[in-house]
Amino acid sequence: MDCKRFNQYSALKKFLSIVCLMAVMSCTWVKDDNDDCPYGFWLQLHYSYNILDVEAAPKYVTDAYVYVYDADGKYVKRIYADKNALMSSNYRVRVEGLTEGDYQFVVWSGLGSSQYAVSGDGQTMGDFRLSLAVYGTQCSENLSALYHGSLSLTHYDDSYAVHDVELMKNTNQLSCLVVPETSGITLDPADFNMSIVSANGIMNVYNQLVADSATTYLPFEKTAITVNDGKKGTLSGIRFNISTLRLTSDTDCLIKLERVSTGATLFDKISLSEQLGKVGTLYTNLDRPLTVPEYLDRQDFYTIVFILSDDLQMLMDINVTSWRVRAENHLKIN
Repeated sequence: MDCKRFNQYSALKKFLSIVCLMAVMSCTWVKDDNDDCPYGFWLQLHYSYNILDVEAAPKYVTDAYVYVYDADGKYVKRIYADKNALMSSNYRVRVEGLTEGDYQFVVWSGLGSSQYAVSGDGQTMGDFRLSLAVYGTQCSENLSALYHGSLSLTHYDDSYAVHDVELMKNTNQLSCLVVPETSGITLDPADFNMSIVSANGIMNVYNQLVADSATTYLPFEKTAITVNDGKKGTLSGIRFNISTLRLTSDTDCLIKLERVSTGATLFDKISLSEQLGKVGTLYTNLDRPLTVPEYLDRQDFYTIVFILSDDLQMLMDINVTSWRVRAENHLKIN
């Protein structure tokens, strides 16, 4: 190869090397919405902390309210993303417009429902409170789904980053069935009232329950039902559908059943969290034992069957989500 051709080859090689280098570095130079190169600071929302242990954010999470706080817990800004925005970004929320530094992020989904109220919005993390809009009274609504997640102190700058935020559901539905012990007895829905009482009506920014006066949850639906029992035949009873906020093992949650015609309280000291927790320790679908707190946080729907004596004076058994729990001492009415 003569010198002239060699010099041309060397120049072409250098040119191609520069082009390749520019292609690699172009992601840091160009950051417009039409660029295929990744850019920006993103929060990736997940909802896999459920009883099936599967990713369910695209199916259930409808929006996102992202609260941004600085390292000292002072409010910086709030970002909102609706369902369409979440779907178009693969359930990521972009955070932008912050000065470089360390921040804390709190994510709520479902916060915009008129069933919920927020205080301390725009203040410090310690001031934030979320409660039922009917706080301190009775709630007989089917609560819309509410989720919470957070990202602890994280550094923010202009470089591309995706941070995972795991959401946890804070609302529950309970289908409470009341049936007699044997067939041939019919229960009139108008003759029975059920309620759940718990001091779980307020949560702070960390998703912890804040001590407050008790909230009474009433059925949003009450209907007559028939239950086909393989041994006892067809049982006629009542279904009470009740919706509550977060259930925890360290907060009392008492369920009460009253009979209108006699004025009697059939039971009012049954701890719902305790009864559900007994089932949680037996749950094996995740191939490992669950603690009671984890079971209550992962599960969001429960079926509970209360079996009464034929004279409707005594609770005989409790069947929780297909597991039978013997009522202690056959709880008698007063």
